[in-house]
Amino acid sequence: MKLKNIIFPMSLAAVALIATSCQDTDAQIDITEVDAPQYVSAYLTEEKPIFFGETTIKVAFDKNIGFATKNTSQITINGEPVDKALVAGASKELTVTKSLDFCKTIELYIPGRVIVGPQGKTYENAIGVTFKVKEMPNNEATAMTQKLGWGWNLGNHFDTNGDAIKNGWGYWDGVDTPTAGPFEKLALHDAKTVRIPTTWTDHMDDSYTISADYLNEVKGVVDLAIGAGLNVILNTHHDSFETDLGNAATNNEAYQKDSTIIVKLWEQVATKFASYSDQLIFETFNEIHAGDNWGGGTDAEYALLNKWNQWAVDAIRKTGGNNATRWIGVAGYAANIDLTVAHLVLPNDPANRIMVSVHCYDPYNFCLQPYGDDGSALYSAEWGHAKDGAGAEELNAINQLYKVRAAYIEKDIPCYLGEYGCVWKNTDYENAFRAYYLEFFCRAANLAGIPMFVWDNNAKNSGNEANGYIDHKTGEWLNDSETIVPMMIKACTSTDSNYGFSAIWAKSPAAKTE
Repeated sequence: MKLKNIIFPMSLAAVALIATSCQDTDAQIDITEVDAPQYVSAYLTEEKPIFFGETTIKVAFDKNIGFATKNTSQITINGEPVDKALVAGASKELTVTKSLDFCKTIELYIPGRVIVGPQGKTYENAIGVTFKVKEMPNNEATAMTQKLGWGWNLGNHFDTNGDAIKNGWGYWDGVDTPTAGPFEKLALHDAKTVRIPTTWTDHMDDSYTISADYLNEVKGVVDLAIGAGLNVILNTHHDSFETDLGNAATNNEAYQKDSTIIVKLWEQVATKFASYSDQLIFETFNEIHAGDNWGGGTDAEYALLNKWNQWAVDAIRKTGGNNATRWIGVAGYAANIDLTVAHLVLPNDPANRIMVSVHCYDPYNFCLQPYGDDGSALYSAEWGHAKDGAGAEELNAINQLYKVRAAYIEKDIPCYLGEYGCVWKNTDYENAFRAYYLEFFCRAANLAGIPMFVWDNNAKNSGNEANGYIDHKTGEWLNDSETIVPMMIKACTSTDSNYGFSAIWAKSPAAKTE
């Protein structure tokens, strides 16, 4: 009884206090009116070279928001309802997501009165935002893209080395001397450039002087290509220093020897061709790497390769003539795209005419070594969305080449894909996927603004390393090249806006089912 008597009076006091508060005209229960939310901006969460697959857009407002209707299908991208439209908790941002086919433009549309803010007030206006992929820059780099176009490697000819040279066994491609045939065939089908890989050190004497006969032999083939109206890229390829980077980075004797060879080599080659026009381009190195380490080097090795590129450029420029302003291509570690972008330092060049060379045979086993020694498959016969359903390999091709565009071409530094390709395979089923890969990859290079040169070793068989396209002696087509080569040229160079990835995607063969 005593406890209740205490509580009761306290309750009466609380009621009295509440009653008094309700009579106060300045009480805090008055609600300040808030304006409707206002649209601020919309942005893509990820910059893409082309819109494809799951794409997310954030739409920002000045206040926390929600939906005035559950019918969020009114929000569209390219005229179709988005897959998701979410506001996570108390947030000022709307997140919209949609899986897209290949496209270069996204049009986001949010009708009025779909977005609601505090106190239930809706945003009355419709929101329409258009996103476009970045267009190719209009600069000297893109002009070089058009000049170099699509091209071809005279592979396994002058880049023959080792015992084949010492013992006089002939060139690896089985051809004593190329004729004008392959070059005229290429020019007829609108190819623009020939890359002539060349080993020099196996034709040097003890004082590092290149054989005059060999220089003249190389010059004769360069003249055939230029005579057909083609640009020529002449490089060092499979030379003694190509795999010696690791040794030279740690051993002073090797450092001095390789450095001397590089400078003397380029002084002689550049002097031989000093009067040639800009149709001739020099490329300092092919795929410099340390021993058998293709996956990456040390900081000391990257630094030394940058020095070698500088010394080669200096040696070329000092010979004068047209070499004072000739375009020179330089390569990063193993000519690998990622390692080049990460570690290549461009040489200082008073002429400001340096290009970057990269190579790409991704995925390696599909492109170059699909079979084991016993002929069994080491890699899936399929490539692309027919295999994985999602298009991861197609996207990787686009993204990998676009890295080069972002790192160089958009900064007005020309870049070219000095080597790519995919071997002629054992079955029609496998070669259907080969054709699909080559067309898609070449179109990805076009999007990135990269000239590209297919590797051709004159192989007339199928299987590992079977990269024959045009007979090096006669110019006759090899394997399926009568259709494959024009297809690659079109994919690499066409400006037809209707010729996009979606059209190529639809050509993918269907994967076999069990």
